[in-house]
Amino acid sequence: MIQTDARQGFLAGMERFQHFLLFGLMISVTVLVFIQVLLRYVFRAPLMGIEEILLFPTVWLYFVGGINASCEESQIVARVLEIALKKKRSVYLLRTIAAVVSLVVLVWLCYWSYDFLKYSLRMSKESATLYIPLIYAEASVFAGFTLMGAYTVVEAFRNFHIFKTAPADELLTGGELS
Repeated sequence: MIQTDARQGFLAGMERFQHFLLFGLMISVTVLVFIQVLLRYVFRAPLMGIEEILLFPTVWLYFVGGINASCEESQIVARVLEIALKKKRSVYLLRTIAAVVSLVVLVWLCYWSYDFLKYSLRMSKESATLYIPLIYAEASVFAGFTLMGAYTVVEAFRNFHIFKTAPADELLTGGELS
């Protein structure tokens, strides 16, 4: 998680916006599924196209959730190598390297998702029943990877800063790392 003193200005605003967006997306997915279940199983009159509408908030929910996990640094990680390390500097050097490797992968994914975005714009695909432009869902891929990459840069700099400022002989204590 980004430290409290760094949660100012733009990053704090982005985090608030993400939480608001996640809340709205979760509510919309829940309401749409509830309406479909109610119509289909209670009234026996399914509404055609609700699955198409559901696609858009669901895809955005998935990617905004990934963006939020990157922001909070709460994504799933396997910190197996850190078990063997005793010094704080060593752990944060390892975390910096991991963030840089993650950033390289995200840059590659951004490149491919940008190509996908250009393809989607060129093809002007639409949903089958309601003719909603699919770019509204497909743009989430590029936006998601781009913002995950931005938060990974912040994480890498934060870990590197801790690595540089920690005393060389400082040992880890029990619950110090998160």
